[in-house]
This record gives sequence, structure tokens and C-alpha cells, in this order.
Amino acid sequence: MSNATDVYVVKSGDTLSGIANTTGRSISDLIRLNGIKNRNVIQPGQVLYLRETTVFAVQVLFLDALRYPIANLKYRLLFDGKVVTGKTGDNGLSQEIVTAGANSLIEIKILDLYGKWLHLSTALSDYGRKRITLVSPYLVFDGQLEPHPPGAPNLPGPRKKPLPDAPGAPPPLPPVPPGSPSKNNPLIRPNKTHGKHGESILQIGIDLPQDLLAYMQAYDGEAITEKDWEKFSGDLECETNVLKAIARVESGGRDAFWTINDSTQHRATAPKIVFERHHFHDLTKGKYDNTHPDISSEFPYVRRRDHLLGSAYNKLPDGKVDQDDLYDNKQDYLRLIHAYRLDREAALMATSWGKFQILGRNWQLCKSPDLQTFVKTMCKNDAGQIELLAKFIKFQPRKWKDKHNHALGREISLWDAVKTKNWYAIAFNYNGPKQQGYDKAIKDAYEYYCKKSG
Repeated sequence: MSNATDVYVVKSGDTLSGIANTTGRSISDLIRLNGIKNRNVIQPGQVLYLRETTVFAVQVLFLDALRYPIANLKYRLLFDGKVVTGKTGDNGLSQEIVTAGANSLIEIKILDLYGKWLHLSTALSDYGRKRITLVSPYLVFDGQLEPHPPGAPNLPGPRKKPLPDAPGAPPPLPPVPPGSPSKNNPLIRPNKTHGKHGESILQIGIDLPQDLLAYMQAYDGEAITEKDWEKFSGDLECETNVLKAIARVESGGRDAFWTINDSTQHRATAPKIVFERHHFHDLTKGKYDNTHPDISSEFPYVRRRDHLLGSAYNKLPDGKVDQDDLYDNKQDYLRLIHAYRLDREAALMATSWGKFQILGRNWQLCKSPDLQTFVKTMCKNDAGQIELLAKFIKFQPRKWKDKHNHALGREISLWDAVKTKNWYAIAFNYNGPKQQGYDKAIKDAYEYYCKKSG
């Protein structure tokens, strides 16, 4: 091939036959390598691939849930009637393969702990040199897994920096422990155990960052008493049942603390959280959007009840709902830990905390002296959380204009809304304009407590 490079950029006046003569590739090769449908239509600036390795090369990257490479993992790639078997190195990568064309299907398998080849994913080769990334999930609710088996594929030691890439299908979980199958994954069999206060057990297969663990170790289990409810509702000049209704809706009526076990046998009690990737995107100015779209994106997570996995959704960059696009409480702490390793303050501020789900970036509204004190209070007990809620309600500056009084310029603050039981205004001020039925939910919860109390 004369003057051959990996790509050729079309110039004004170029023809496909002329490019073929210049690059030493045949016209049929150029059409095949670039998916050209009309040989007479090429555009200036268009990039044409010239080599099979540039356009049909594929590598598979196997990562754990924090995007650390999984070493020593035996894999098998099946494509175009060929079989390539190998073992990942310390970088978690397979060897590079070159498929016959863009429509080649690549079946990815790994050798599981029982010596059987487990199918993980089937991918389309498509155009361009590419890397298929498979990320292993680690998080399980309401149960505990058996220890990781000796000799199983794993990262040989901690990495300073996780490899960035887009997530895909997960590698297999460790051997099946005893118990009943979990609804969220039939391969996970949790034991029905709970913490001493009835909280759910949350098992994560990674080490908790030491300073994040220190927040959780502040937990003392002090519950909200009826006197606490009465005191803070009195301070806010509202009915106690309104505050209880907010708590019921935000925490789902369940205990707002979880017990967390990590891979080094730390056992900590942590508040219920929701990690919000669009806030992390905003706080980090989109720095991690390309490398970590699962935890940093201008597009919020979507709710499973509104969008099914794999369904079309034009508000997302790739136009469909992937696992990483869904709100998922099973992943919230994993997402927080992952973000925390990138930017500690932004991760804490991009998280909604506790029984009342107050966003961390609102710590100043809660009159905390600093973000760290806010998080520590959230981690300590329910009693501290209600005090933060009272201050958040009282000092929340956002206003909602009542559509019936818009001409008069009347604005309703969150505090006004709580005092007057204006459910829509509470929803708007608390959860924003896209409050998705929060007004009805809190009204129903309020009526539930009214009936319960008499």
C-alpha cells in the first residue's frame, strides 16, 4: 500500500476512485470499511478508514463496580466462526480482535467459579476501533453474601485511579450463598437479617473510604420522640402530621438508616441516601461526564416506573434507558463512594440525605457551620435530622407563585406552604417543578396520620 495511513480525510474534489489510487486500497475495500451506501457521494471533511484494525478492532475491558480492572479473569470471545480464549492482565483488558465486518456479532463469555463458560453479552462490532466495557455490580439489599472465594479473579491490590469507561453487562457474582432468592437478582440469595434497630443490611464488595466511614461511625441511634415532633412543628407553626407526612413520603415509611458491611468487615450504620448525578455534574462543571456518565451527567436519573430498562427516551444522550440511567437504591452508596473518590465535597453535596432527603448542597440553608457537620448530623440519628429539616423549611428561599394569585404577585415559600398545608406548593418548593405527584403523596400521608391519631 503506498502512502497508507489509518484514515483519510476527504478533500474538495476527491472521488472514491481517486482516493483508492492514492491510498492503495480498492474501491470495494473503502466501501466495506466505511459502510458507504453510494460510491458517488462523499463529503469534504469525511473521515474514511483504511485499515481493518482501525475500523473493526475490538477489545473488552472487565471492571469491578468502582471501575478497577479485574485481573486474571479467563474469557472467551466468539466471532465470525472464530474462538479467542485468554486471561485478562492487570489492566483488565482482553487481547484485541479484528472482526470481519461492522455487522459481526461478538459473544463474550467468562469462566465462572464452577468451571463453566458463562455468557455475559453479545455485542455488534460496528465501525471504528472500540472497547467494550463490562462492569460488575456489587450492591445487595436486605442480606449478606458469603466471603469472596480464595483464588477467584479479582484486583490484586488497590489502584490509585479507576479506569474510566462506559458501563455494560456485568461479570458473574461470587458463589451462591444459602437463603431465599432475591427479587432484584436470582443469583443473590440474601439472609433475612436486620440491624439492631430493624434497619436493612447493605453489603458492598468494596472498602469504605476511611473518612466516609468516620461519618457513619457517629451513629448513636437516637430516635425522634413525640416531643421532638411537637417541638419542631411548634417552631414552624404547623401541624405535626405535616412533618410526619414529609418523612413518610421521603423515607418510604421505613427506617431511614441502613447497616452497611464492606469487604474489610467494617460494619457501620448509614442514613438512607439518593445520589443525584445531575447535581454532581453541576458541582464539578461536567468534568467527569465523558469518563463517568453513570455518576455525572446533565440528565437526571429516571424512575423505573416511568421508563423501562432499554426503552427509548430522547432526553438521554444515547436515546435509550440503560441500567446506569435508572434511580436505583441498590446502587446509591456505590455511586456515592465512586463519586467521593473523584471529588469529596461535590459527592456529599450531590446526595440527598436521611429521613427527609435533604440535598447536601443545601447545608447552609440548614444553618450547619459546614458541609462536614451537616453530613455528620445526618449520619448520627433521626433526632438531628428533624432539626435540620425545620431549619431547611424555615430558611428555604425558593418561592412558588400561586397561579390563582399570580397577578397579585403572591409568593408562597416552603414555610408558608407547610403552615397552610398547600400540598402543591410544598411539592414545588421541596422537589422542584417536576415533582411527579409528590403533592398527592404527601396529602395522602398527612391524611393517614390524621386518621391514625384519632
